[in-house]
Amino acid sequence: MELTTWAHSVSFWEGFGAVLLVCVACAVIGRFLVRFAPTAGGSGIQYVEAAWREEVEPARFKILLVKFFGGILTLGSGMALGREGPTVQMGASIGATIARILKFSKEELRFLTIASAGTGLGVAFSSPLGGAMFTFEEATKDIRMNLVIPTLICVFAGCTVSMTILGMQPDYNVINRTFMIPGVKESIAFILFGIFIGVMGPLYNKMVLILLNTNAYFTKVIPEVKAGIIGIVVALLVYFAPGLAGGGDQLGTEMLNYTFPIATVLVIGLIRWFFAPLCYATGVPGGLFSPLLLMGGILGHVFAWTLNLIGFDLNPMAFCAVGMSAFFASTICAPITGVLLILEMTACWDLTLPMLIGSALAFFTAQVLKSQPIYTALRLRIPEVKQMQQQGVDVFQPPAIPEKLS
Repeated sequence: MELTTWAHSVSFWEGFGAVLLVCVACAVIGRFLVRFAPTAGGSGIQYVEAAWREEVEPARFKILLVKFFGGILTLGSGMALGREGPTVQMGASIGATIARILKFSKEELRFLTIASAGTGLGVAFSSPLGGAMFTFEEATKDIRMNLVIPTLICVFAGCTVSMTILGMQPDYNVINRTFMIPGVKESIAFILFGIFIGVMGPLYNKMVLILLNTNAYFTKVIPEVKAGIIGIVVALLVYFAPGLAGGGDQLGTEMLNYTFPIATVLVIGLIRWFFAPLCYATGVPGGLFSPLLLMGGILGHVFAWTLNLIGFDLNPMAFCAVGMSAFFASTICAPITGVLLILEMTACWDLTLPMLIGSALAFFTAQVLKSQPIYTALRLRIPEVKQMQQQGVDVFQPPAIPEKLS
């Protein structure tokens, strides 16, 4: 943002040239760093889940370094990526490294790795409950006492440190957190909204996978060149429309506080629908969560505006918050995590019931459409997992855990 402000205070060619240089350089260097730790590209959550299932080895310490410095470059340059992917994988790397240093058993290493990964999410969004539930509902799809205890301890320790440094305020600064209890019309609207989001989530997942496949198709173009090309797109947004660049946290906060003109919302939604998956497809360090949450908020505004045309008189800000949790549920297929995450990030506790029904129906609709959770789809793209599938291994089967740890 400071770079944009400076760029507009000088001549166009000088300002835009500087923005272009910074954005392209950050994208290229961020992608180059991935060469030192190939599993650090993208979100990395799929590798954390694969390690839990013993399909790949747990994260090494070098992933922490690549993810940290590469993430700073790509997120700081304005690419539409989330910070949760880096923090989850960095947390897993820290847990696995400590376990190796202390010579933990193989199973103890797995448990500490996955508990530390959930802590990374809790730290990223100041959401300890969301981070813990992410470990149970999405990363392991399991809940047992020997997993609950280390996860809660890790989340407590990590979030205590981060909140001591950054404060305990919610990640999204919502000015008015008071909402009316839904009446009959509002309840009907939230039910319809949940079904609508349940359709849009799988479509968004397909967009991510299509652009990943498109990127993989151009095998003769080195990854850094492809990242540099996307860096040019990022530079155009950073200079001409800085509010549309980046992970989307600032724009999401604004949408939770103000009613935007519908034409503006539609333009933002159209750009972000393609821009965020395009950035992710480059393979630079960066996650999917923040762009996903913003897209859910945008769809909430559009839906409320549409029903208001026929006399519903809905609050777009309420549907923005519910849309964030419901879109999370439909894309990642973790409805409880989505509800806890957004409640902690917004402190809009009055929307607990609408979030529950919206997320439940979004999840159910996505399941009816047979949509794979985005991280499952990404895990199936890992070469080791592909090879296991070709050998006839059931890669959907829950991982076995020894009785002594059950």
